[in-house]
Amino acid sequence: MAGGRRFGRSASIVGALALVLALGACSNASAGASAGGSGAPGVSAKEIDVGSLANITGPLSADFAPIVSGVQAYFDMVNAHGGVYGRKLVLKYQLDDQGEPTQDADLARTLVTQDHVFAVVGVGTPFFVGAKYLAQTGTPAFGYQVSADWSDGPSLFGQNGSYLDTTTVSPIYAYLANQTGSTSVAVLAYGITESSAGCQLVVKSLQNFGVPIGYEDLAIDFGEDMSTDVLQMKAHHVDMVISCMDLTGNIALSRALQQNGAGSIKQFWEDGYDRTQLAAYPQLMNGVYLLVQHVPFEAAADFPGVYPGMQTYLATMQKYEPTNAYNEEALDGWLNANLFVMGLQAAGKNPTQAKVVRDINKMTDYVGAGLIQPVNWTVAHYESTQPSCVAMVQVQNGAFQPVFTNGSSVFICTDPSSDTPVAAPPGLPGG
Repeated sequence: MAGGRRFGRSASIVGALALVLALGACSNASAGASAGGSGAPGVSAKEIDVGSLANITGPLSADFAPIVSGVQAYFDMVNAHGGVYGRKLVLKYQLDDQGEPTQDADLARTLVTQDHVFAVVGVGTPFFVGAKYLAQTGTPAFGYQVSADWSDGPSLFGQNGSYLDTTTVSPIYAYLANQTGSTSVAVLAYGITESSAGCQLVVKSLQNFGVPIGYEDLAIDFGEDMSTDVLQMKAHHVDMVISCMDLTGNIALSRALQQNGAGSIKQFWEDGYDRTQLAAYPQLMNGVYLLVQHVPFEAAADFPGVYPGMQTYLATMQKYEPTNAYNEEALDGWLNANLFVMGLQAAGKNPTQAKVVRDINKMTDYVGAGLIQPVNWTVAHYESTQPSCVAMVQVQNGAFQPVFTNGSSVFICTDPSSDTPVAAPPGLPGG
């Protein structure tokens, strides 16, 4: 959800994280860099050089690598219209940390001390260990926020805010249960913190709003046969299941539901909004509900003219980076580049890192070129946005379809006090 709450894709890497955690412990970037960011490295009369820092290769790459294509497409669009104050934006250094913490820390230093980039635009990695160093040097960094590292300093900007809220209850789960007439809910997660912590909050949220929990298992092993859990759900008369597992676990869950005569149990997945995966598993994903923190891709066609930001995104991606047009990580890169450019524009013809950071942190209603709910950057480094607005989609007839819409508005806005939707905040796309 907006404001950095742990919903949706932030749970999509839990299975892969389990593999990485088995390989070794994380390391921390060494301290020693002085706070700065007052200069303008990478800025010349004709261009501004930046770098990206993403997990491009290795077992985790599918969850992060496309972020770079979103950045590049946005830069290509801006450059085609003359750049920013006559300077072209150049994604000059595209570094690959391979999802390895120590490598991430080392490459963050490389971008600053060797490549002399103005900013790091397109950070996509499960372990953003380099965050501390970039914050200490005042280097503006923009990326896909999946960890608490993004709260290390005011120069770090996640796609929907930089604060990861794992404590505030959300009524969206109770809202879904009520909308679907569900009376007994199961909650499933892997037995690692990255997965179970999110579903512990789901359990707390359901209990807070009086939704009966018929069964829970927050200690599932990666790759485990889900039949035992499904039989337990049947025995406890569960009619909806909420999963905090990755896509692999979710597909296994759906297959076990069908094999054990429980296909009527409704499913909500924290991970799975992916057209490539839907094409591979159309029957197993049929009927599944998912949340997205942005205007759904499908809204551009479903509501012509209502979401011009999504129309622009899709048209530009189809032109410059068509392979990743319908990829959420690419969309994150687009949002990262958009916020960076807005900061450059606000900083004026003679930008410095400090000016860009300062001017972004003055923004109170950033909407990501019409793609996300307003983010108040004066507070988004340390608290989540309320009310929180998300869109919900369901797989219907082999396609994702926005559901629970209000006219042409795809967003559902809630605050922690009630499971009844509240009024949309000013500036909400489509509102």
